[in-house]
Amino acid sequence: MRKIFLLILLSGLKYVAFAQTEFTLGDDLTYAVIKDTDGYVNIRKSPNTSSPIVGKIYKYNVFNCEVNKTNWWKVLQVQYDNHHKSSWLEGYIYNNRVTLLSTWKKINRKNIHPDNCVLKTDSLIVSVKKKSFNPAKHKLLKAKQELELIDGKGFWGTDGEIPKKSISKLMVVKNGKSIIIPAGAFNDLYEPNFETLSVCYGPENTIYVSMSNSDGAGAYGIVWIFKDYKYYTRYIDDSLD
Repeated sequence: MRKIFLLILLSGLKYVAFAQTEFTLGDDLTYAVIKDTDGYVNIRKSPNTSSPIVGKIYKYNVFNCEVNKTNWWKVLQVQYDNHHKSSWLEGYIYNNRVTLLSTWKKINRKNIHPDNCVLKTDSLIVSVKKKSFNPAKHKLLKAKQELELIDGKGFWGTDGEIPKKSISKLMVVKNGKSIIIPAGAFNDLYEPNFETLSVCYGPENTIYVSMSNSDGAGAYGIVWIFKDYKYYTRYIDDSLD
């Protein structure tokens, strides 16, 4: 698998932009969720319980985690406003409050075709389809020769260039029943990379579907989250760019 060796050093936490495999971002970085009966975990500014709380991460929501040999792990959660502008929640969580998605059960049977990719077990099928992007069918807004909005919305997958491919459909079928997924969960995501499609599932009927996509510059990670076999939310990680 080709790797893009783009190293970003921010507040002492390393981010390597490349196509992740099975919820692992490279080196000691991985996607994770919390495990706490309160339904959330406080994020500390420094690795100790007397340090100020800088935010909270809630149950089922994904974040980036840097695993190390200490009891405190550094975490980052990318958050967005209504205009797709990102902010980063950074801090520390005690490691017994963290579950790494890379340790969960995964679907290993993957069939990749030119325009779709399917992962499946006897009871679960996940399929992602892509199609060529036709600029004539969309409203494109440019600023200084760079593409800023598609159909009035921000987007992920290119660094100001017109996309070549779009995600046209995301399908999840559990026990023969299709889960309803809104188009807004994927219609602003471009340049899909089927090689990175991964699926894991864990307790409380949760399913996580992940990809790392890029045109070579506009790298981002996407994790779609399903709870009780319904679409719950998504996590977009532009720290890869």
